[in-house]
Amino acid sequence: MKNVVGYIDIFYLPVLNFEEAIKWYEEKLGFYWNGICFALDQGPAIMLVTVNNEEEVKLTYKSDFEGKDYNQHLLSFKSDNIEEAYETLKERGVSVSELKTYDQNRKNFRFYDLYGNSFDVWQPIL
Repeated sequence: MKNVVGYIDIFYLPVLNFEEAIKWYEEKLGFYWNGICFALDQGPAIMLVTVNNEEEVKLTYKSDFEGKDYNQHLLSFKSDNIEEAYETLKERGVSVSELKTYDQNRKNFRFYDLYGNSFDVWQPIL
């Protein structure tokens, strides 16, 4: 069956403060705000959407495999050099999880923006 909707073009990221979010993403991740969105080198553009309260920012699943509520990451970024990405984010003061190897086929960590949005970074191990 043919894909009838195409590809992901834009991702809408919930934030509490528009200007504060632009500054954070530029300083911490090196994104460039073009006046409308963050246009990345590859993949969808990221647009910011201001929400009314903190509860509207985080995507929380009702339960994980252990039956506990958890904060689900919004996006996964694929990295060509995950160790460098990890160290750079740490040096810039970004909250990051531990860098781990899973199933001997990928490395992975999470980072969190100024509102607690969770993002995943991974790299395949060849």
